[in-house]
Order: sequence, then structure tokens, then C-alpha cells
Amino acid sequence: MNYKVISRNIRRSSAERDVVDAETDGGLIRRLSRRTRTKFSVWQLLLLMVATMNLTGLPAIGQAAVTDCGSHVAARFPTQGRLQSRWKMCFQVVEGHGLIIKQAYFQKSPSDRWIKVLGDARISEIFVPYHDNSARFFDVSSFFFPVLTLRATDCPRRQGGSLLAGGRVCKQVRDRGLAWKDDNVVRRGEELVLWSVIDAANYNYIVEWSFQDDGTVAARVGSTGPKLGGADDRTGHMHTFTWRLDIDLDGRSGDSVFQTRHIEPCYPSDYFIACDRESLIQVEKGLKWSAEQFTTLKITDATLVNGNGRATEYELIPYRAGTARHAERYSKNDYWVTLKKPGEMLAPELSGYVADHEAVSNADVVLWYTAAVHHGQHMRDEDRDTVPVIWTGFTLEPQNLFDRTPFFGGRP
Repeated sequence: MNYKVISRNIRRSSAERDVVDAETDGGLIRRLSRRTRTKFSVWQLLLLMVATMNLTGLPAIGQAAVTDCGSHVAARFPTQGRLQSRWKMCFQVVEGHGLIIKQAYFQKSPSDRWIKVLGDARISEIFVPYHDNSARFFDVSSFFFPVLTLRATDCPRRQGGSLLAGGRVCKQVRDRGLAWKDDNVVRRGEELVLWSVIDAANYNYIVEWSFQDDGTVAARVGSTGPKLGGADDRTGHMHTFTWRLDIDLDGRSGDSVFQTRHIEPCYPSDYFIACDRESLIQVEKGLKWSAEQFTTLKITDATLVNGNGRATEYELIPYRAGTARHAERYSKNDYWVTLKKPGEMLAPELSGYVADHEAVSNADVVLWYTAAVHHGQHMRDEDRDTVPVIWTGFTLEPQNLFDRTPFFGGRP
């Protein structure tokens, strides 16, 4: 029994941080506090664990099914002037997962129909293993960490911000920089951004989703907050994030996934020739990301094509600093492709989800993506009070959604 994990179910308010000490056979459980110190027995900790479990014995957060769409939000682009494109979607704020995106649709021009992109997109797991194995925290599947109520200083109106969901979500519509440039012809893009903050004991996790005017979706998570052991804590650790992406491109069924790879050299006989390969993922499986091969996943619909007759796809493109390989089996792969099934929501169970190798071609599929940030054991003084935000994430980039470069010359 890992009492260190159980102890994180004991929450502190934003005004105080409790210290939890429990003498067990495994040693001392401790959470640092700024103001108070409270003692809990092992039996109290066990009761706290039971309170977070449902009748199946699994963490209730992973079993909870979202049955309604949630709160609605929409954005038009550009924010000023003639309408060119639009997003509409729902979102929910759920303890543990934070901000969940539901039923996201994109319209690439006022005369085009709405195209469904996402059915359900969420953080499935945040795994925090410490280098010395003093703790291995599963911050989603083991806990009901709440979502912080934001303030006006978090989401200032002068920067396009507005607070939603009782202050737990910040909505921003903002300039996203250069979209493209051809000498003197230039376009600046815009985006709708939704973000919330999971209050995970000493850490805050910023969960952010961005929906751009050209149909691109970007997701990232940032970790920030005081170190677990205080200002002089030299214990290194990882924050390993796994996203679960139910990409329902133009509807639930008929989707297929391809792995893309860049190969250089393409032929052993000629080191100057490179090539790009795509391979259909036929059955449920895990896949590794390769920096040398620029590995991505593409998802395509059986019938959705653009005006040029080319199949519309969305490509999952990582941005990451490195690759974490922990002892836990699910961390041995960076991508997973599964058939969508009720109840399959938890990343640590992925190896079991794919064990029956069900077919995922022309089906209702789910993509999973894992990326980590590394907080090294060599302490820096800039982290003494609170660790500045460290980000990781990915983009879902449309391929052949438009017929040409979006909005070049004012055309869709």
C-alpha cells in the first residue's frame, strides 16, 4: 500500500497548506505546510482512500461518465470585420481532469457546413514520479483535485479575457501572431483560448486548449507551484501528461489512423535521398515517437474531402523537450490508438485496453498522447518561491481541410 499516494487525497484550502504525517511501515508521509500541521492515523488515511473509490474499486474520477454537453462557447474570426471562419463547442470543468472539451465544430467559411472535429478531449493522467522513488503520484486517477476559481488578474479583460463557469475557466480571443507571410502579403491569425487550473496539492496545472481561425487545435499543460519539499528541495521529478483525444472527424464512425515517419536516408545505397512514409494502424496498439523520424499520427475520415477531392485529415504533431520512460507499462509508448469503448478513460490502463488488438480502421477511434516535463534534481534559485511554468503539448493540424492557403488574398 502506497500511503504517500493516499496522503495526497487530503486537501488544503487556498488559504492554508496542511502537513500530513503518518507513521507506516513504509516510512513517513509528509506534505509541507505554510501555516498548520495536522496528524492523521493510518486508519484515517485508509478511510480517505475508501471515500474516493466507487463500488468497482476503481477511482471514481476515471469511471465518471459525462452525459451532457456542458457549457457552450463560440468564436468568430476575425473578431472585427467580415466573417471568415468560426468555432463552436461545449466544455466541462471536472475535478481531477480540469477543463474538458466536448463536441467541437469548425466552419471554414460562412457558406460551408460545420465539420465536427472533437467529441471529447481531456487530460487523462498526470503522473509525477520522483527520481528517488519516494513518491509516484497519479494526480488524476488517484485524486479529486479541484479546479481553482480564477481572478480578474488571471484573465484580464484588456487582453480579451472573460471568466466563465463561475470563474473556473478563462476565455480569451486573441492575436496569435503571423499566420503566413509572402513578402509584402501578410496575415496575422487569431485564436479562441480556454484554460483552467487544477489545484493539485503544492502544484498548479494550467490546462489550455486553443482553437485557431484556420481550424488548428493546440493543447498544452503547464506545471507551476512550490516544490514539495520546500525552497531547498533537490529531489528531481517528472510531470508526465497523457491526453485522451476522441477525434470524431465529421462524425463518430469511419475514421482511420496513420503513422507518419520521415526516413533519411531512404535507401541504403543513396545517403542523399530522403522520403516520408505513412502506415495504416490496423489494430489497437502503442507507438513510440522518434525525434529523428518526426513521428506523428494522422486521422482521416472515410468520406470527408475538400473542394479538390483530397481526403481531409488532422495530424497530431508533438512539441516536447524529451521522452520519459518510467517503470509503468503505459509510459513505454508515446502514442496509443484504441477503439472507443465506455469506461476506457484512464491512461495507466492502456496496456490492458489494447490487449485484445481490436480493429481500428474505419472505426470510432481514440488517440492518446503522452509528453513529460522534467524538473531536474539540481536546484536553481529561480524555483525557490514557486516554480515558473513549464509547458508541453501538441497541435492538431488540419490537412486538406481548406482548398488552398487559408484566407490568402481574402479567399477561404
